Amino acid sequence: MPRVYDCCEDIEYLKSLEEERIELVGPDAEYYSLNRGKNVDAVYGEPVNDPLYGGSDPRGTPSTDEHSWNFYPNIPDGEPLLTMPVVLEYQEFDNRNPMVREEGFFAEYDAIMSMSRNHWEKAIEGTSIDGRRPKEGDVVYVYNEWWDIVRVGAQGFIMATPEFVGYRFELRKRTKFTPDRKVD
Repeated sequence: MPRVYDCCEDIEYLKSLEEERIELVGPDAEYYSLNRGKNVDAVYGEPVNDPLYGGSDPRGTPSTDEHSWNFYPNIPDGEPLLTMPVVLEYQEFDNRNPMVREEGFFAEYDAIMSMSRNHWEKAIEGTSIDGRRPKEGDVVYVYNEWWDIVRVGAQGFIMATPEFVGYRFELRKRTKFTPDRKVD
């Protein structure tokens, strides 16, 4: 019978290597985690309440700051920022899609971001999102730019195990519908 690799003793060491690599080269990013369950009707799965964003209820959303998007942290409620170092691979010209229309000039472009698993777990520890993984729909602020997270997944799997050391994100910068509109 083949021997199964026991990564338990190595996982913490390998995760710390990824954490150190990102700390050495990456800037700090603010991370805003979308609370999906609070943004849609639990029964119908439709956008929640806010008439501005497709809802029909004139009362607006149950969010204390009356936005239709509900994120953690909710800064007006005094929740602390989620900040962590990341690595951003970004060239504005790459994958840039400019559009000139009657309404004006708009552009979209992409970037790739990496984050260590240790940084993520330490940042969310003790918060209401403890145990949550990064996901599509979240928003990140890095290098004075707001980005939508359009794809995210684990990276750095160790041997043939489900253990991994970090996350990899595909980000999209939009100049027409800027990501910060959801957070502010």
